[in-house]
Amino acid sequence: MTGTYSDMKKAFIVSFEQLPACMLGCYGHQWIETPNFDRLASLSILFDQHFANDLRTTQNSFPWWTGKTIPDVFEAGEQNSASFISHLKTKGVKSSLLVESDSQTGRNAVDRSQADFFEEFDQVETIVGKNGFKVSEEKTPVAQLMQAAIERLPEWMEDSHEQLIWIRSAGVPFSPLAPEFFSTLYLDEVLDQGDTEEENFDEVNLVGDHAEHSLSEEDEPSDYSEPDLDAEDWQELITVVAELFTNPEELSELDGHERQMARAIYAGYVTLLDQWFGRFLDRMLDYAETHSFLLIVTAAKGGNALLGPVRQAENWGLFEEMSHVPLFIYDSRNEQQGNRRQFLSQPADLPVSVSSWFGKPLEKDPSLGNNLLDVILDRMAFPEPIIYAASDQAIALRSTDFYYLRLAINRESFDSEETEMLSDNLTTQLYQKPMDRWDVYELHAQLPEVVAQFSSRLEQSKKR
Repeated sequence: MTGTYSDMKKAFIVSFEQLPACMLGCYGHQWIETPNFDRLASLSILFDQHFANDLRTTQNSFPWWTGKTIPDVFEAGEQNSASFISHLKTKGVKSSLLVESDSQTGRNAVDRSQADFFEEFDQVETIVGKNGFKVSEEKTPVAQLMQAAIERLPEWMEDSHEQLIWIRSAGVPFSPLAPEFFSTLYLDEVLDQGDTEEENFDEVNLVGDHAEHSLSEEDEPSDYSEPDLDAEDWQELITVVAELFTNPEELSELDGHERQMARAIYAGYVTLLDQWFGRFLDRMLDYAETHSFLLIVTAAKGGNALLGPVRQAENWGLFEEMSHVPLFIYDSRNEQQGNRRQFLSQPADLPVSVSSWFGKPLEKDPSLGNNLLDVILDRMAFPEPIIYAASDQAIALRSTDFYYLRLAINRESFDSEETEMLSDNLTTQLYQKPMDRWDVYELHAQLPEVVAQFSSRLEQSKKR
């Protein structure tokens, strides 16, 4: 490899605050158009089993900043919450952050809660855009963000210092109302299908690799036709459907067709993200032959319960559609293109991996994540990972074989009679992995010995 600054390493992290793995073609989706994420998968190492582990809206440990593998809800003691950005700064690595913002809402609560981490960067710039059905796609937040990154890319690459550049997108917003072309991109398929029996989850092809069935002409209902709406009424319909994602209490009242429409709106925004990320990726790859850089693309969390199946078990905010997120790692010096890893990984692995890539490893600490560069290059054997996870409603443990969830109830807040009613049937869930990808077949009553093992491990973690 040759190049003026080929030895001056650059690390780029493109993060989406909300982007579920199940909506990307490279993670098994059958028809949503994500050609650029899929192209990156063919050029990089894709981690199939990457899961967000702290999904709490308050007191979040922000593992991709801190490297903390265990949310502090599990442990009585305080953990180190310093950001790896400050560690790299002391080692001479410059850092820049581009943060996307919606002009109508400004910085949201998630942004504000991470403000202390943002301030650790040498340079921070907020890029403003606007979402909406009638907004030009070039004016959307993600388009503005990626255009800004493209404009600054030559300057970053020509800088003679080692640099970490973090490009942070909100991903799919809580109300995923994209410009008209993207909002309506997949609705024809839904309208052609009419009412779908939601119970037959394997035939609902908006939710990932379970979706292999397509309706034939004989299957299509003859009594359904596209609504005859004028432009204003059509916009109102799209807006109302998109806003379903901001009102989870209404989800249980939706019929199968309404759920399908909402998923189609969401899918349109995913394709918008893909299109604009692809433009940035094109420019990045122009430098692959002359510069040494690492590109990591990932997400903080997945999506809404509307993206998953209708389940018998209560949703505690930790199911597949919310916790399973994408992770791509591209190293311009590494020829391992298009490989996949089944290693159980989590956001806390990123600070360890990026610091190691710069040759400035973090101090060894059993509470920190794994170095995924070692996983990619098979440089060492790792013990079977266990992922500790938390949401506002529950805590969980994930292994390669099982996923155990426990309702986070403070039993002291209940009187004795109520406490007796809180049986395992109400407070515990267990799913077998990897066969039950979507957390549909709840097994805790059938496998009490497995439940006991996970419960014991949770109790031990609280005593450390």
